[in-house]
Amino acid sequence: MFAGLYRHVHRTAGPASSTWRLKKMLAALIIFGALSSVTATGTFALLTSEEGNTHSAVSSGTLTFDNVVNTGTACFSYGGPSSPGNVNTGCQALITSATLNYPGVAITPVKVTITNDGSIDASDLSVYMPSCTAAATPGAPTPGGADPCATNGAQFYIQETTSTGTPTQCWYPSAVGACSFSASSLHLFAANVNTTTSALDLGKGPAHATARYFLIGMQLPSTAGNALQGEAAVFPLTWHMST
Repeated sequence: MFAGLYRHVHRTAGPASSTWRLKKMLAALIIFGALSSVTATGTFALLTSEEGNTHSAVSSGTLTFDNVVNTGTACFSYGGPSSPGNVNTGCQALITSATLNYPGVAITPVKVTITNDGSIDASDLSVYMPSCTAAATPGAPTPGGADPCATNGAQFYIQETTSTGTPTQCWYPSAVGACSFSASSLHLFAANVNTTTSALDLGKGPAHATARYFLIGMQLPSTAGNALQGEAAVFPLTWHMST
């Protein structure tokens, strides 16, 4: 009885036992799973593909312009270190002290040609006068002491024309067609139109590769007295273009 019991226990622990067979099956499954993992990885790698779009670039256009005073040399809004940020404040003067004014006699209007030489159309063109200061006329023996930039001083206009000089719009003082002089117009312009934000809007700017044409008029009033003798009005005029 005891011998039979011993043999039964001995078989449950040996190679022929169900436990032993279960252990072999589990080991085989583990090995198969590991091999399947390696094989599956290799199989997926054979079914991939790839392509790329190369040399793509985003480029910006340019909004640049130049102005020409009468028949002078073009002055560009850009110019390297001399005009950082596409701003150039060193263009030719419109009028020099060599041009003398007499009461009631207008000087020859100064022609200014604004050309958009960039690659982008301008949506707006404007102009302003950052300052106007009085100075003695060079060589004047006895300046009168009055300020031509003040009330009742010099008179001023901005006229737009066709390329052949035909008046199309008087921008300042505002009028239809040709401009005419009005009292204190230089003073009023300098006092009220002196920054980018307060600039005189000249409407839609020129498209790229096209130009607009302006005349700048100036005279002393016919009623000017001796106090304006030997006095000069010194002012810059700044053109501004935007999209």
